[in-house]
This record gives sequence, structure tokens and C-alpha cells, in this order.
Amino acid sequence: MELRQLKYFITVVRENGFTPAAALLPVKQQTLLGQIRKLEKELGLRLFHKRTRDLRLTEAGRIFYRHAQSLLKSADEAIIAMNELKEGGVCGEIRIGTVDSVGIYFLPTVLRNMRDKHPQVRSTVLYRSSEKILQALISDQIDVALVENPRPDRNLQYETIIEEEISLVCGQMHPLFNKKDIRPQDMEGLRVISLSNETTTGRLIHNYLSRQGIKVTSVASTDNIQTAKKMVEVGFGVTFLPDMITSPDISCQGKSLRRLARIRLNPACNRRIVLATLRHSRASRSTTTFVEELKEYGSRWTPCTDSGAA
Repeated sequence: MELRQLKYFITVVRENGFTPAAALLPVKQQTLLGQIRKLEKELGLRLFHKRTRDLRLTEAGRIFYRHAQSLLKSADEAIIAMNELKEGGVCGEIRIGTVDSVGIYFLPTVLRNMRDKHPQVRSTVLYRSSEKILQALISDQIDVALVENPRPDRNLQYETIIEEEISLVCGQMHPLFNKKDIRPQDMEGLRVISLSNETTTGRLIHNYLSRQGIKVTSVASTDNIQTAKKMVEVGFGVTFLPDMITSPDISCQGKSLRRLARIRLNPACNRRIVLATLRHSRASRSTTTFVEELKEYGSRWTPCTDSGAA
């Protein structure tokens, strides 16, 4: 049995087919099929059901899949450890999973700092919803996850990196543009571009409005924060966004940009950005270093503020 065969088998299962797995690896499909048959012959058991339209694992296949993941991960960790010893420093790959807003507005600075200090470390970033990112972490497709307000999971260990406010955001021509904060009664009937309840932040905002007894008029709904922000810029309505998303449009490095107004909610609505790792897993040196850099940056991170608001 070869590590290459384990990698082929795991990729076929994850990609749910030989054709997409062959394209991803990349190898010829016939080569891939041959290696899987060779593996089955060596094990003396079939790993996949035959003559079925959908690719399905047999019982032996399901058991072997769990062990194959563990074996391949151990081999990867061993190679990383040896490379680190040879190089005398931090090297290897970090696989990070996160949501769009964190990946766009928070993570790049951390990755730049890592590159400057440890140029031999390679980073790959996977973007998905918080729920799918956590699934990827549990199935060992990523090493660490940065997600929003995650649900408890006994397999995972959580640590809050930052906590930020969600604010009401409006454009320059909106009557609320110069307002500093807003109470529930003043939000009644607002024309709002809603973030979909399919997103964690969208559900967080929906629950906040429900608790406060606020009824707003939804003029549009989207699961994309950039779309919501752009619609506010062109005067389509107002929206609720985490503060990190509007920082480039408010004030940074002492320059008051004032493209958008960020109006604080009273009472506040907060979003937590949480680091998730597998509870019983040995992290590589590069992953440990990344986590340390992440925590250090998170400890001093603040959203840009608008000093020009009335």
C-alpha cells in the first residue's frame, strides 16, 4: 500500500467521482481507476459499490476512509516536521477556511505578516459559509477555521479572536447620514437591504431585530455583503453590516473618507469572529505560528472610526 493510493482514494471520495478527482489530482482517469482496483485487491475488499449510478462507499470503504485520512495526515505531519528540522525555521503549508468578510477585510494583514516573518510558509484560503467551513475542518480539508458565531461542537475547540459591532449603514444622500446612533423605535419602517438568513450574519441581524420588536421593509435580499454595500452606495436603501466591512469607507489612517455612514445600534448588536481547531489534533509548527500571529493581530485590531460624524 502506497501513500499515493491513499491520496487517490480520499480524493475520489471527497470529489464524489473519478472524473473530478482525476482532474483535481491531476492524473489520467484510467490510472486512477487502476490504482483504486489495485488497492481493493490488496485489501481483499471492495471499497465502492459496483453498478450504481452514484458513487457510494461500502461498509469497508467507510471504515477505510476514516483510517486513510488519519494515515495521510500523520504522513504529512511527519514530512512537515522533517522539513522544519532541515530548514531550522517555520515552513510548510497552512490551510485556512473562512467566510468572505473575514477573508477580505481581516485575514490579508495576518497573511502578509506571516509572509514577512516566515517566507517559507505557504497559505491557502478556502471561502465558504461558517457551517461548511467547520465541516471542512472536521473532515481534515483545512487546518484552522475563522468563522462567525459558531454553534457548539464537541469535536472543536473555539477561541474568540475579535468581537465587533454590527451597525446600520447608509449612503451620503440618506436622511440618517449624520446620525451617530439609532434606537429601535427610530428603525421602524426603514427600507432595508437584507442579508439572507442563509448567512450567519444575516441570522444574527434577523434575531436582533426580532428581539427588539423592529419591523423593517426589506427592499432586497442578498447573501453577498459586497452587493449589499454597493446597493447602499447607489442609494437603494440602508443595510446592517459588521464594522470591519465598512472600515475602508469610513476613516482610515486619519483620513475621513465619508463615503458611507456607520450608525451605532442602541442596544448594540455584536458579531464574534472565532478561531476553530480540532480538539484532539497535533498542529504543525507553521499552523501554531499562524495562530500566534492571528491572536496578536486580533488583540490590537480595531475598526476604523469616523471622526467627522456629528
